[in-house]
Amino acid sequence: MAFFCIHCKSEIDPKFKACPYCGEAITDFLRKHLETPIDGKYRILSRLGVGGMGEVYKVLHVHLNSIRVIKLMRANIATDPGAHERFLREARLATKIHHGNVATLFDFSTLDDGSFYMVWEYIEGINLHEMINQRGPLSPAYAARLASEALLGLDAIHRAGIVHRDVSPENLMIARDDEGTERVKIIDLGIAKNSAAEDNNTKTGMFVGKWKYCSPEHLGMLPAGERIDGRADLYSFGIVLYEMLTGVPPFQADTPHAYLMMHSQTRPRALRETNPQTSVSPELETIVFRALEKDRAHRYATAREFSQALDAIAPLLSDAGGVPPPLPPRSEVTNEATRVADRGRVHEAATVVSIAQDAPTIATKVPATKKILDRPGATGSQPVGRSSNDGLRPRRSRFGPFSIAAVIAIALGLGGWMMLRKPAVVQPIAAPAPIQASTVSLPTQEPVAIAQPGRLGINAFPWANVKSIRDLDSGKDVAIAADLITPAPVELPPGRYEVMLTNPQFAQPITRTVAIDAGADETLNVTFRDPASAALPDFGVAR
Repeated sequence: MAFFCIHCKSEIDPKFKACPYCGEAITDFLRKHLETPIDGKYRILSRLGVGGMGEVYKVLHVHLNSIRVIKLMRANIATDPGAHERFLREARLATKIHHGNVATLFDFSTLDDGSFYMVWEYIEGINLHEMINQRGPLSPAYAARLASEALLGLDAIHRAGIVHRDVSPENLMIARDDEGTERVKIIDLGIAKNSAAEDNNTKTGMFVGKWKYCSPEHLGMLPAGERIDGRADLYSFGIVLYEMLTGVPPFQADTPHAYLMMHSQTRPRALRETNPQTSVSPELETIVFRALEKDRAHRYATAREFSQALDAIAPLLSDAGGVPPPLPPRSEVTNEATRVADRGRVHEAATVVSIAQDAPTIATKVPATKKILDRPGATGSQPVGRSSNDGLRPRRSRFGPFSIAAVIAIALGLGGWMMLRKPAVVQPIAAPAPIQASTVSLPTQEPVAIAQPGRLGINAFPWANVKSIRDLDSGKDVAIAADLITPAPVELPPGRYEVMLTNPQFAQPITRTVAIDAGADETLNVTFRDPASAALPDFGVAR
């Protein structure tokens, strides 16, 4: 019998490990069931994904003529007690939930080779992550409507005694029902847990999920004896709603440790500060920031209460969509796809300096080889590096060489005098008289920008008190909290600083010097002892 690739439909030898035409992997499960329905009733239509744990397929129920999704756990993985328990738990929890905003589980069974599979509702649509990538920030009215629906689904999950633990844009599907109305569906209960069950996260100290969307409770920041509840999902959803409105999440970092610092201590920036083009009302921003409270006692008590707060202000919200934020997002250490900035556009923005009075604050550097041409009628907003006579041959002046030299000398002298009187920022000035065909090189120094604070992340192993931070340029101490304990994020003006760290287990403090640049992130790492022999103190939280 002929065997065809599930992806490109080319006829191939079924013994191949992958299709020689498109590279699609060919598994033992696919060889057996591509032509033979699974369990005698599910015919494979396409493969939606493949990973280390198993495979996901779009299938047709041949008796009901209905599309489904099969989530398969490989036989060799199914023998692992931990993986088997997690897969089975997902199926058992899903059977407790019956709500229009949560994906429905239809079936669960085993195959002859010992592998397990679940049959889920097939959702025709895109996930929220893809929607934001395609459209940019959503309008406040649209975002609030989608969020309200998703929260009702979360409420159903929580009322079943389950904490989702992986609320993120990737797990929120946007689909249309039979009447063409958009509907949000929550998917993937893979790491969900019964709120009354033993919490493996606090027991083993290992976080399972996406760092970008995890709550402080996910990271073990709970009083002794308390457990994670549905309010952890509300914090994660607050991050999702923030991203829906601005185009980027409130916290972006490069390491899990940096995310831990942000989720435990950093207050999110105002939405308009993150994206000045957003039209979010103060009432909606207040709702978002309540969901993002570090102390779960200050958040909404339930997902339904969160949803009702959004519904109450819905008539007042704008339908105007936002535009992407001015800067691309940083790289993250999460397991979902990340937007890649257009390098060509970023490079172009980094090499153009606007000298207009209201120029945008873009960090720029003037290349030494770039020149600007002064000509009759020229304005002060012509960007460096693009002269109006590019590609044209220069005209010979009708003045003698000595006249030209005199004009250039006068221009340079006037420019030097102005530079002594003004800061080194290029400002528009009206030329007293047109200067014909004279090219003047700009100075190669960087323009002086308004000093923005830098961010210093102070880390110590096993831990430390930040005793003092002294400004080496002024000799003055920086005001800090008396009980500042690492990991500690601090904002500092540009300059050189001396940081003193102490730990009561050690007699001598450790002092380090660090330089802070405007708008830059710096990290200070200090080790008090050999990490292999260190013991962490008891901070009074479950680990």
